[in-house]
Amino acid sequence: MEKSKYNLILSSGAKDQLTDLQRRTDAASFAEVIRRALSVYDALEQYASEDWEIILRHKKKNLEKPVLLV
Repeated sequence: MEKSKYNLILSSGAKDQLTDLQRRTDAASFAEVIRRALSVYDALEQYASEDWEIILRHKKKNLEKPVLLV
């Protein structure tokens, strides 16, 4: 597998989000968080492009919210 190296400039808020996600998901590195996020975003975008509606459904309450891809 060919690898590429990138340098990112993040706002302090984005860095805080990345740090928090790494902690909550027990990811080994920031790169792992970013790889996971790319996989999820790619899957969601593929479904959305095939006219699937992506929603969040609360487990206990009868509530749903659409997922908006930016």
